[in-house]
Amino acid sequence: MLGKITNVPRDYAWGSASLIPDYFGVAATGRPMAEIWFGTHDGSPARMAETGETLTTALGGKQLPFLLKILAAETPLSIQAHPNSEQAAAGFARENAAGVGLHAADRNYRDDRHKPEMIVALSEFEALCGFKTHKQIRNLLESMLDPTDVSEGLRSIVAHWLSIFDGTDGLQRLFVDITNRRGNLDGVTAELAQQANLSAQFELAARLNLLYPGDPGVIIALLMNHVWLEPGEALFLPAGIIHAYLGGLGVEVMAASDNVLRGGLTPKHVDVAELQRVLNFEGGPVELVETRELSRGLIEYQAPVDDFILYRAELSGEVVMADLNLPGETIVLCTAGEIAVSNSIEERVVIRRGEAAIIAADAKKFSLAGSGTAFLATSGNR
Repeated sequence: MLGKITNVPRDYAWGSASLIPDYFGVAATGRPMAEIWFGTHDGSPARMAETGETLTTALGGKQLPFLLKILAAETPLSIQAHPNSEQAAAGFARENAAGVGLHAADRNYRDDRHKPEMIVALSEFEALCGFKTHKQIRNLLESMLDPTDVSEGLRSIVAHWLSIFDGTDGLQRLFVDITNRRGNLDGVTAELAQQANLSAQFELAARLNLLYPGDPGVIIALLMNHVWLEPGEALFLPAGIIHAYLGGLGVEVMAASDNVLRGGLTPKHVDVAELQRVLNFEGGPVELVETRELSRGLIEYQAPVDDFILYRAELSGEVVMADLNLPGETIVLCTAGEIAVSNSIEERVVIRRGEAAIIAADAKKFSLAGSGTAFLATSGNR
């Protein structure tokens, strides 16, 4: 089976009213267009463009292990992390046994699966990823006391943070102390935001405090690596890595799970104790995803998971990709130009920017032709 698939944008508050329409040339909805999902996930299953049936039905009830998305962020997403498979299974069973409703606001685990994910930038993309080094965080804390007019309140709390940070499991204890102060940090975050006038390292705090005044995430963000991706560059986020997307347009692929443990920059449920159990507190620099060119114009983004593989195909009159063979169902998303997709059972569709197609596993090989860019997501089970 080969056919076009479609879906409606999800209008989360952090989405952009213009990024998706401007980039893909589609009609604006007048609301923030945050994500468009291409997959079988129950939260927003894609549909066959011709028949309107869900992709799940078209695949005979099969659930894809991955979810491909267009993501557009105008304002920051929550600071968050995802569990590994063992943590997800245990947490899901524990909350079920406790009678926590599957859609309850205080639910942490909505399924029993892990959720590794990768974001590839289509525009310049701003993100936070992982903790800084011990030295960087200590320097940051000390610099909070640099201004001569620091209030006694800020001086006292930063001195406390320095004392616990220099002890055993210092970063973990610091994180828990800050995150547990939700609702009691208005003066602290406001004063740190004012320091942006003296030091560029507090510019992010000033921006975030305008959106989430007093939120612990304003301070947690300063402990994290601040990353800018250029178009084509990617971040991979395994289990336990704290992160937040701050702004930009990208293609995201992830394991098909809903498990998110939030830590800040959100009015939603924050379970500090559970997040603490999941987080990896080893600080260090961020490494971007390595790529390799499999053939002319076909790039693989290398990720150490079995749930998905992501490729980027750059096609032109001189570059045609024939007889490609991927291990399972594949979703092709066109992000530029126009691309013809055909398979070994003589089916053919043409997709333009913003359009996607499903290639079912009943056709062993397929080909891509045209002029443009496409992302291909498939199962990593080779």
